[in-house]
Amino acid sequence: MEILAPAGNLEKLHYALAYNADAVYLAGQNYGLRAFAGNFSLDEMKEGIRYTHKLNKKAYLTLNVFSRNEDIASLPEYLQEISSIGLDAIIVSEPGSLLAVKKYTDYPIHLSTQANTTNWQAVKFWQEQGIKRVILAREVTYAEMLEIRDKVPEMQLEVFIHGAMCMAWSGRCLMSALLNDRSANQGECTHPCRWEWNLTEPTRPGQVFSIEEDKRGSYLMHSKDLCLLKEMPLLSASGLSAGKIEGRMKSTYYTALMSRIYHEASNLQVNSETDWQQLSEETGKVNHRPYFTGFFYSGNSSEIKKQLADIDVNQNTQDWQYCGKATSAGNGLLWFDCLSKVQKGDHVQVIFPQRKDDVNILVDKIYDEENNLVSMTKPNRSFAFPIDTDRYEWGLIRKLETGAN
Repeated sequence: MEILAPAGNLEKLHYALAYNADAVYLAGQNYGLRAFAGNFSLDEMKEGIRYTHKLNKKAYLTLNVFSRNEDIASLPEYLQEISSIGLDAIIVSEPGSLLAVKKYTDYPIHLSTQANTTNWQAVKFWQEQGIKRVILAREVTYAEMLEIRDKVPEMQLEVFIHGAMCMAWSGRCLMSALLNDRSANQGECTHPCRWEWNLTEPTRPGQVFSIEEDKRGSYLMHSKDLCLLKEMPLLSASGLSAGKIEGRMKSTYYTALMSRIYHEASNLQVNSETDWQQLSEETGKVNHRPYFTGFFYSGNSSEIKKQLADIDVNQNTQDWQYCGKATSAGNGLLWFDCLSKVQKGDHVQVIFPQRKDDVNILVDKIYDEENNLVSMTKPNRSFAFPIDTDRYEWGLIRKLETGAN
């Protein structure tokens, strides 16, 4: 199974591939559903594709907005610009964009999850339209995935395996457009479902009633995050083509870590209990909402669960913070570009593309750019601390938060 990682910009593309993703998906400055992700200029896209192919990996372009008339009018020029840059596929969500991509490029075409494909007959229809891969709706169960695979065996099937979930059917939500005049279906979602909401009652104007949920407030429509780590043995053996990690707007650290986790999981034996436990703990070392398996087990799931009974993937409760990227090493010091504070006494871990290379450090000395000893770092500057290795390439620094176990 191909592990497909989000590339919100060129740096994230580099780290996703370094941390063992098999492919990346990215967007240009227009027509993608993550307008605030940074995205790629044409030159950056060309550079990213060259880099990806040098590693014998793949790059897919998301062109998955629900196109309006003005989009369709300007789309041909854009498609002609990218028609010869070597993309491995273009991801579309609706027929207008599909027709344009077929007319102006020769790229393979994948169908976005936004098209909410939930049955084999629909997959067969899209196959007849020239689609090479269907990214199934998040609402599709595992049993339904297998039936679709059996009914349309020639079609490549891709499913989401990790990341944010939308409270609306296949992401088709109008709340952001209504409340902020920014359409989720045009890539500009402001996530009003994740705001804190309260109740009002018509006979008590001006009075706001709190809806108790937890100490942080009430988030009635705030979905949990998808995590199918435990289900990877089933997915890897299912004949599905790809597992997709959500998160083009998330950090470089998130992109790298999830690429590493799911690449290892896709090749891990079911009976490797210690490794599964460690990978589960790794999923907890990024900021996330509570994990769940989405719609994977909807319907008759007893037999599926029985197959997974020996895998223990309890969630980690430790709090880790991403602190920066390693830039060089030598003379017993590791230098890094600091993004958040590190101070003496902190437990720090430097992670690398292979878990066996990770280094744990109890920070006892910190040096600034003038080689002065300091008690703590400051963001947006370079610092160093002692380390027993000269390795630094692709190193990312995280620290255990004070008070965490």
